[in-house]
Amino acid sequence: MTEQLITPERDGLREAVVERGDVLRDITLNLLAAFEHLGAEHQALVVEEKETKATERRGTVRRMIHSIVDVSRLLAYSVDEMAKAYGLRELGIDRQMAKGVDGCDYSPLLTVGGPGEALGEAASYVEAAVDRLEDAYRQTKKYPALAVARRPREMRAVLSSLREALTGLSTELDAYGLAGGDEVGPFIAILNELETRVCSVVPAQPSGLTADAVTAAILTDPEIASAAAAALARTDP
Repeated sequence: MTEQLITPERDGLREAVVERGDVLRDITLNLLAAFEHLGAEHQALVVEEKETKATERRGTVRRMIHSIVDVSRLLAYSVDEMAKAYGLRELGIDRQMAKGVDGCDYSPLLTVGGPGEALGEAASYVEAAVDRLEDAYRQTKKYPALAVARRPREMRAVLSSLREALTGLSTELDAYGLAGGDEVGPFIAILNELETRVCSVVPAQPSGLTADAVTAAILTDPEIASAAAAALARTDP
């Protein structure tokens, strides 16, 4: 039965699919990497929330946790859609219709989806995830120092993986002639801004710090700023 479905035209399509499928695999692996690296940041925030006594400060940390949970959920959805796109393209299925008694397309029944649709859904999920990441690290007037990554190394991996995934999605959407391929620029800009602001490189700190050196360290080092904020929270009335 399967042998009858393989025609020269279909076999050629499969070869093209396999070649382009590598791009889809790379996008999927980048999204999966971003999803995995979120765990360390979420874990650190959960610990910080438990150690924070000041109600308002704890509420800010809790909001960040909820945003990270949303990002994780959206990335999981995007990986599912990319797997669907990869499978449909690998099998050469694109908007397949049922056939009538004459062997022609039969429109009254449902149409099987195509990789382009799945790519569009994946892109929407990733863009929404970037928006939620921006919300997670939005500075508040009272506690601006909290808007930093607790695990800068892992968060930098999240942001760079999302950047690579969006670039790949843009290319694939353009290849399908679908809208959205030229709309990823603002989201990549958000990722770049977040990497600069919340994932600052940790400078080496000398021993025997003065008060000015401590202040400078808090302002330039997200992990020190986070630790200082948590310590202050434990002393707030």
